[in-house]
Amino acid sequence: MTRDLTLLEKLERFAETDRDGREAVKGGIIDEIGSFGTAPEAAAWIANRFTCAGSEQGEKGFFTALEDPDLTADLLELAHETLSATENPEPYVTPVARLLYIDKRASDKSRAEEYVQYRAAALMDHLLMSDVPLTREAAEFLLTDFYIRDPLIQELICHIWWALAERGIDISGRLNSLLTSLHNYKTPALAQNSILALWAAVRQGFFDSTIPGTDRTSRIWLWHLVTKCVAKLKKKIDEDTRLGAVGCLLDTASRYPETQSLILECMENWGIPEPKKPRSDFQIDLKELYDRCKNHPGTTCLPEGHVITKKGIMTFSRRT
Repeated sequence: MTRDLTLLEKLERFAETDRDGREAVKGGIIDEIGSFGTAPEAAAWIANRFTCAGSEQGEKGFFTALEDPDLTADLLELAHETLSATENPEPYVTPVARLLYIDKRASDKSRAEEYVQYRAAALMDHLLMSDVPLTREAAEFLLTDFYIRDPLIQELICHIWWALAERGIDISGRLNSLLTSLHNYKTPALAQNSILALWAAVRQGFFDSTIPGTDRTSRIWLWHLVTKCVAKLKKKIDEDTRLGAVGCLLDTASRYPETQSLILECMENWGIPEPKKPRSDFQIDLKELYDRCKNHPGTTCLPEGHVITKKGIMTFSRRT
């Protein structure tokens, strides 16, 4: 009489099966993990496979290549689909944070590798939203800046950086990347998640953080924050992004009075009128922003050599 396979034996066979074979049994394994109290055992096994997923590591500790990206993606799906049944998902944290990036140029990544990054980002975002504790190593991995071209992965990474900031983890080193994402966004969700992270950075005071190796602080990014957020107040922008942008500017104007003059100048030049009889939440917040900036102290965070015009930001050089 043939004995029934244990869950770990089924997982071993799953890993040894080709892609089509895994797809055929994936649903059954997910159901078994979630139904029979074996999620912790499965999580430990899957987390160990994540740790061994790459053949090489670069200088920053990320994999430069994956042994089998399709299998890794399937295991990430298993982990994500059974997360609610896992009593202790902490073993996932560090190896999933490592899988979020693959240490090679974006143009050199295969679609399978990009899908691994997407699944890792989705799982990590879920872990953070579930208040799973972060290891120091995982936090360092998550704060590493790598170029990623896929908008869906960028959306998740910006949301991850927002979650880190909400936990009080200093994301000042990512401010430039977030501002770039906000400026070049391809989806409303990417704009919204970038603003959420930047807004949290304002509230947490991360714009006061010292830039490593310099005598400057991240306040040098304030004028970029102002100009990019004011640009998101225009009528053509979706309502959620406009609400996030005006909320971020309200807190920026309060915490950093030197931004008030620039906020007002941008709004007046770029066709953001002061609401006379505000009705919607956005109009109410916009009216408050105008009121908050009208009594600015007369200073501005706009660097010398830059001016705000109706066409945008212009630079000029003084002739001597």
